[in-house]
Amino acid sequence: ALKMPSRKPKRKNKKIKEIGHIKSYFSGVAKVEGLPNVFLHEVLLDEKGKEAAIVIGFNESSVEVLFFDENYNTEKPVFRSFQSFSVSASEEVVGRVFNGLGKAIDSFGDIEGERIPAFRQAPGIIEREPVEIPLTTGIKIIDTVLPVGRGQRQLIIGDRKLGKSTIALDTVLNQKEAEKEVFCFYVICGQKEQKLQEIISLFKKYNAFNYSAIIAATADDSLTSQYLAPFVGCALAEYFRDKGKDALIVYDDFSKHARIYRSITLLLERPPGRETYPGEIFFLHAGLLERAGRLAKARGGGSLTALPIIETQEGDISAFIPTNLISITDGQIYLERGLFQKGFLPAINVGLSVSRVGSQAQPEVLKEVVGGLRLALARHKELQRLSQLETKVSQKAQKTIHRGELILELLKQKKHTFVSWPEQVILFYAMEEGFFDDLEKEKWGELEQMVLELIRIRYHYLIDRIRRGRFDAATKKEILKVVEDFKKEFIFS
Repeated sequence: ALKMPSRKPKRKNKKIKEIGHIKSYFSGVAKVEGLPNVFLHEVLLDEKGKEAAIVIGFNESSVEVLFFDENYNTEKPVFRSFQSFSVSASEEVVGRVFNGLGKAIDSFGDIEGERIPAFRQAPGIIEREPVEIPLTTGIKIIDTVLPVGRGQRQLIIGDRKLGKSTIALDTVLNQKEAEKEVFCFYVICGQKEQKLQEIISLFKKYNAFNYSAIIAATADDSLTSQYLAPFVGCALAEYFRDKGKDALIVYDDFSKHARIYRSITLLLERPPGRETYPGEIFFLHAGLLERAGRLAKARGGGSLTALPIIETQEGDISAFIPTNLISITDGQIYLERGLFQKGFLPAINVGLSVSRVGSQAQPEVLKEVVGGLRLALARHKELQRLSQLETKVSQKAQKTIHRGELILELLKQKKHTFVSWPEQVILFYAMEEGFFDDLEKEKWGELEQMVLELIRIRYHYLIDRIRRGRFDAATKKEILKVVEDFKKEFIFS
């Protein structure tokens, strides 16, 4: 009888290798066949094992792919890496400039560190905490009326050339004076090379590179680079957030990013939706912005604040992309051309702007002093409109209009000038106590600047006292004595 083997003979393990062949290709946007098992955002490799492309979608017969090099040889195959697209992150990213693929483009060499996935799930509700810590911008009209908290998503929206990027840049520059360090990431998407160089020069001038990094995909870069830049910037910012630190990211701007994604999807022959944008554009931007927030202490307690920028056409905020972003974010700062032309800078329309969660994060002392500003401005606007229709206006109405004009004058601010929140407390407390009431309108701005200079040089201890939360009767009395004594000198000088 034949003796049966006690076990089955071993079979040699043959690793099945999937090979992708390019079916169609245009400007780095391609359809690839032969890769049935790839996953979304997987990196594809070339024959030498170098990263060549990223998977962004599927259909029945092929995979939708973005190549990192627009001039990739379409006759060459691609291979699976079994790895999701990620970027290197460490403390060394601070002070650096990266392209949209996360590669350093300055002269300081590559970054070596932890690999962070560019596409990640946003933290869940249990992993989050309420936004309760202020992120001060140094811009009076924002810190007083439209406060931003650490972990908030605040949209900056308006027509071109109204100062949207200036507000975002000034917010970054002001973090040099932050009580707790904030690491800033400025994402440039689809802008001109000239704007990138201007921002680099500005960061150098104000030493912002000590706590900031730039992720740049200009209009000259590939569609792939411009599409990926916001996700790369977010991943770098999340590295610091996950270490329990506070981070701020600016997306400049999402209008151009949406147009880039529209171009990619049209090349891939996906069906267009409203305004020819693909249907999933809302999901794309929502998923990215949901990654901002404040983490619970169990997760380290870090935060990521997002300032997306959107460009409108002739003030139309009801267009597809603006309405999407307004519904996703926690508020918006709306810039208006009419205010800009009148010389009111920053040209923020307080009536159309809102901060839904920032008021919870506003310093208590500042909230006490400026709590009524928004209502006073609303009354001023209404009475000013009525005064144009009626010849006679009551004395009470005239006083309200005068107070509104004073508030608006004090809210004006030149770019790259900063007023700390304790200085804002002093300024608006003096206003509430009638400090400016008996002066001509033309002297308001000049006196404001001189008072702030005086406080900074000779009475800095008042700023420190207010910053510590001390705003008692003695402090108030001292503030009034200082400013009133100075006003007497100012009037008779």
